Amino acid sequence: MSLALAMTTAVALLAAFFLQAHANHLERLAPALGRALAAEADRAPLGITETVGSATWFRVVPGVEPLPHAITGEVLDRAGRDLADDARTTGKPLLQRGWPWQPIRFATPVAGATPGVVAVAVLPPSMDGWVLVGLLAVDGLVFAWLGGYLLRRRVVSPLRELARVAREIEDDGPGPRVAVEGVRETVEVGEALSDMSEGLARRSAELEKAVAELRQANSTLRRAQDGLDRSERLASVGRLAAGVAHEVGNPMGAVLAFLDLVGRDEGLSEKSRGYLERALEQCQRVRRILGQLLDFSRPPRPTPAEFDLREAAEQAVALVAAQRRYDGISFEVDCEPGADPSDAPATVRVIADESVVAQILLNLVLNAADAVARLEEPQVRLTVASRTEAGGVVCAVEDNGPGVELEDRRRVFDPFFTTKAPGEGTGLGLATALRLAEEMGGSLECQRPRQLPGACFVLSLPAAGAAGPTTGA
Repeated sequence: MSLALAMTTAVALLAAFFLQAHANHLERLAPALGRALAAEADRAPLGITETVGSATWFRVVPGVEPLPHAITGEVLDRAGRDLADDARTTGKPLLQRGWPWQPIRFATPVAGATPGVVAVAVLPPSMDGWVLVGLLAVDGLVFAWLGGYLLRRRVVSPLRELARVAREIEDDGPGPRVAVEGVRETVEVGEALSDMSEGLARRSAELEKAVAELRQANSTLRRAQDGLDRSERLASVGRLAAGVAHEVGNPMGAVLAFLDLVGRDEGLSEKSRGYLERALEQCQRVRRILGQLLDFSRPPRPTPAEFDLREAAEQAVALVAAQRRYDGISFEVDCEPGADPSDAPATVRVIADESVVAQILLNLVLNAADAVARLEEPQVRLTVASRTEAGGVVCAVEDNGPGVELEDRRRVFDPFFTTKAPGEGTGLGLATALRLAEEMGGSLECQRPRQLPGACFVLSLPAAGAAGPTTGA
C-alpha cells in the first residue's frame, strides 16, 4: 500500500506538472492568439459562416438563439454564449482558456454590424482527452513496473532468502551468518535471524556438552553402583568363605590324616586301595576349594615391582602348554610394535606384583584352554600392548571358542558364577583375578572379540616409566 500510494502521488505530481506547463504555455500564447482571432473577425465582420483554419466561428445576436453552424452543424455551447455575453457587456475581446482537453473560446464584438452582435470562435482543445488518459496510464505502468522491480529486489528477494535460510536452519541446524541486502527492516530481520542461528548453535553445543557430561556421569554412577554391588557380594562371600573354611577345614584335615593312616595298611586289597586313592583325590579337591575360598576371603597384599609383562605372559603360556591335555592347542604371544620397533624382542614394563599377575594370567590362559580343548583347530592368543591406554598397559587373552554371551559378560566376575560343566569349576577364579587386578591399580574386563571369535579378557596394569615400550638387549 505504501508503494501504491507513492506511485499514485508520483503520477499526480506528474499530471500537475504537465497541467501547469500547459497553462504557462497558453499564458504566453494568449496575446498572439487573441490578436490573430481579432484580426480574423475584423476581416469578415458581417458573415462568418465558414471554419477558418482550425477555428469555427459563430454569430451571436442578442435575444436570438444561436443557430447551428452552417457547414459543420455544430452548436455553440453554453460556455460560448456566456463568453459572448461577457464580451458584449465589456465591449472588449475575451479569450477563455480551459483544461488541455477543453476547447479554447474567443469572443469579440462585431464592429459596424447590428449593435450587440458578437463573433465567437471555438478552437479545438490542445490535446485529446484520451491521449492524456493514455499518457497518464503509460506513466502509471512505468511507475508500477519500476516499483515492482524495486519491491522484488529490495523486499521480496531478501524475504525469500530469509525464508530459505530459515528452512535450512530447520533441516540442517544453525549455519553461518546471513548476508541480506535490501531495506533497513529486512536487513535487521536478517541480522536478527543470524543472531538467532548463532544463539541456537551455542545452545546446541552447550546442550550436547551437557548431554555428554550427563552420559559420562551416568556411566560413572553405573560403574560405581556395579562396584558397590560387587563389593557387597564379595564381602558376603568372603564372610561365608571364612566361615566355611573354618568349619570344614579342620574336619577335612582329620579325614585326610585318617585316610593316610589307612593307606599304610599293607593288608588292603588292590580294589580297596583304589577306592582309598579316589577318596584321597576328592578330599584333596575339597581342600583345594577351601584354599581358594580362603584366598578369596583374605587375598594376599600385592607387592608392586617393575617387571616385563610380555615375559610373564610367556611363562604363563609355557606352564599351560606343558600339560598333556593341552597338546593340540596353538598358543601364541604377540606384542604390538612401538613407534620405533627393532629386531630385539619388545618388552613392556609394568609396576605390579609379578606373582599375582602370573596367577591372573595363568587363570585366564587355563580358562581359554579349557574353552577350546574340544575344537578341531584350537587357538589361544595373548596380545601385550606396547603402547599405553589411559595410563596403563593391556594384555588381551583371546581364544576361538564359543565365547561369552552378552548377558553373561557382567556376571562372569560374580563369585560362584561359571560357564563350565558341573564339577569342573568353582566360579571363584575370575572373581579373585578381578579383585587382585583392582588392588594393584589395574582392571580386568570381558570385552568383545578382537582378533579371534571367542572370549576376550583384557588385563590392564599401570605402566612403568614413560608411555610406550622399551626394547631389551
